[in-house]
Amino acid sequence: MVDEFSKFARMPKPVMTSEDVADTVRQVAFLMRVGNADIDIDIELTEDPMLARFDRRLISQALTNIIKNAAEAIAAVPQADRQRGRIRIFAAREDKDVVIDIVDNGIGLPQENRNRLLEPYVTTREKGTGLGLAIVGRILEEHGGGIELYDAVDKIPGARGAWVRMRFKPEATTVPVTEPALQKAAR
Repeated sequence: MVDEFSKFARMPKPVMTSEDVADTVRQVAFLMRVGNADIDIDIELTEDPMLARFDRRLISQALTNIIKNAAEAIAAVPQADRQRGRIRIFAAREDKDVVIDIVDNGIGLPQENRNRLLEPYVTTREKGTGLGLAIVGRILEEHGGGIELYDAVDKIPGARGAWVRMRFKPEATTVPVTEPALQKAAR
């Protein structure tokens, strides 16, 4: 809990650089697959690459936190009701924003006071600190966006579980200069 509080209290200012959202999503998903071999983690991208200006480390931290929560929600489903765990990650642009949706087939989110889960120290888990979603929310606010909590069925008809939407401003979409481009410009 002390570690989570320290992360929340000393949140570094984002260092915005031109990055590829699609690549960031793929890297986080790969690492989470390694740690959760019993869960299928699928990615659907509308653009590849999806260039934007953001702090890759902070957005990766936020995405990792949401996927970790999803894996814990899947594990919380009673064994008799549990299907193979599945987390689906969708990355797209919507109204010029970058939107990353994470949908799981876990226990879902409570209907009552759902948005309170975004406040510090509010949790539904016995061993939760209540800081994970607050940290994600703060990271996204620093990127001109926010976090939204829904039911999986609102995104995928017939689905069970939670749907978390991460939204942030792409600031400026610039194409990074590649090594061959630099050499060509020097000629």
